[in-house]
Amino acid sequence: MIALAIRIARTFPPRTWLLFAVLAAFLIFGGYCAYRGAEGVRDRQEAKVAKVEAKASSARETAATTRATDTTIINAREKELSNAVSSLPDAAPSPRRVALACERLRQQGSRLPASCGPGR
Repeated sequence: MIALAIRIARTFPPRTWLLFAVLAAFLIFGGYCAYRGAEGVRDRQEAKVAKVEAKASSARETAATTRATDTTIINAREKELSNAVSSLPDAAPSPRRVALACERLRQQGSRLPASCGPGR
């Protein structure tokens, strides 16, 4: 087997072996360049991702602060409205409000109170 390989190798002139060597060198160098190029692309992508993540982190912190402020404002407004409504004197509902409530009960299929007489 080895003798066959040596016999085939001797059939090629030295110029051909030089051509094979140059071709192999180009292939090795091309593989190296392709690997380094892909590594550079990965490094650039990682840098972009880190930059975007830093920006997103800042935006998340800002949003959390804004949400906390909004929650405080909303709670204060609800408390104001609750206090305003509770300070109103109790009164009988208007006929319009009673009619609306009766209609809602009819649509729900609920039992109607006496205030929802046949005319309402």
